[in-house]
Amino acid sequence: MTIQIHQLSFAYPNQPAILHQLNLNIPDNSFTLLSGPTGCGKTTLLKLIAGLLPKYGGHVTHGKLTIDGHPRIAMLFQDPAMQFTMDTARHELEFTLENLQTPHEQIASQVDHILSKVHLSSIADQPLTTLSGGQLQAVALATTLAMNAKIILLDEPFTNIDETSRNFLLATLKAEQSRRHLTVVISDHDLHGYQKYIQQIVEFSSQRVKMLTPLQSQAKLKQADDQASIHLEVTIPSGHNPAFQLSNTQLHRGQHLILDQSQLFIPRNEVTLITGPSGCGKSTFLNALSKQLPYTGRISYLQKNIKKLSPGKYFRQVGLLFQHTDDQFINITVKEEIMLSQKHGHSTFFTNQRINEVIDDFRLRNLADRVVYSLSGGQKKLLQILVMLIMGQAVLLMDEPFNGLDHQIQRKLLKLIKVSQKQSPQTLLIVSHQPEQFQEIVQHHLKMTDHHLIYQED
Repeated sequence: MTIQIHQLSFAYPNQPAILHQLNLNIPDNSFTLLSGPTGCGKTTLLKLIAGLLPKYGGHVTHGKLTIDGHPRIAMLFQDPAMQFTMDTARHELEFTLENLQTPHEQIASQVDHILSKVHLSSIADQPLTTLSGGQLQAVALATTLAMNAKIILLDEPFTNIDETSRNFLLATLKAEQSRRHLTVVISDHDLHGYQKYIQQIVEFSSQRVKMLTPLQSQAKLKQADDQASIHLEVTIPSGHNPAFQLSNTQLHRGQHLILDQSQLFIPRNEVTLITGPSGCGKSTFLNALSKQLPYTGRISYLQKNIKKLSPGKYFRQVGLLFQHTDDQFINITVKEEIMLSQKHGHSTFFTNQRINEVIDDFRLRNLADRVVYSLSGGQKKLLQILVMLIMGQAVLLMDEPFNGLDHQIQRKLLKLIKVSQKQSPQTLLIVSHQPEQFQEIVQHHLKMTDHHLIYQED
């Protein structure tokens, strides 16, 4: 099932070509990784291979893409929630197998086998709306594998998944690829963990796309592994001058206990990282701090019970950067989103001049009139972070803020945050499965384990 691309150019309406005279061959029975900066066309290429483009948008201006035979193709999207139809993982898999005309008497056993294979049996009957981002990605991957496709396309499939689960799912995916002779193409900004599995890397840049040699690929993957193993330099906060204080606080998701915390202080105007396994409740905790979920016990902000603070007053002080970018935006265009954050912003750092400098530095000027929902996943994530930083609330809760962003943009954002923290300090609470991304700014590290948040020492 070789994928052959010859002199392919593709453009969305009223935009310059995002792919220009692309030449690429992806061989049958291969495991290929797409790497490159945010917005360079990786997702567009996957959608072209899947047949979603140009059928549902844009047009091929030159060249062609051909696939030997007519194989079944399955694609996992950046936002896994986009592809669910049913209410639970079990029902989603049953629906998938029914659409493949699997004999009815075989469906139950096949679903149990798939759930067991990807370690999802324990959450198979929980509503998808109650699952974490990482759990949803695992369900989406299971559904993709269940489609019995010969070509599998995965777009940022591990962004919300903890390290242990990531390694397990990668090994499972590689085993399935080898056993079923699949052609697997993955787009990912985070290259660590792939060294044992990837046969070739296709590297995108602003000017060209090229297939790296095996030696170049291994060197690039080794560098990513080395960067991911960097140790955080953190301290345990003193407990003086906390932004938040928890006292005998319990938090549940449905009938499941998420957090049972007798005491916790989160320091004011400092940067604290929260890590822990997928599904342990990190995002749920941020939602409780932002008054979106009920809890028992007491959570105080600046020594005041947050239950007694009016929403208007509280939300002027405390902002939440959602894990899913589309939940954040209100307006239509990039320019309108930035203007709204300026209008309601509290930051003394983000002056009009500074905002214009940031727009130019992050190359958003040419995107100003673009509809937000037409941006790439990484471009939306970048805009989301900048909009929330410009708002300048005293507290910013950030849920997986760097998902879908290339390393260059990550470094620029870290530099911007460091400078902003010196002039106009905020309390930043960051949830992430990639702690090494934040080593430059993190001062404290909370690990969520066994329903408790525990500070880690250097």
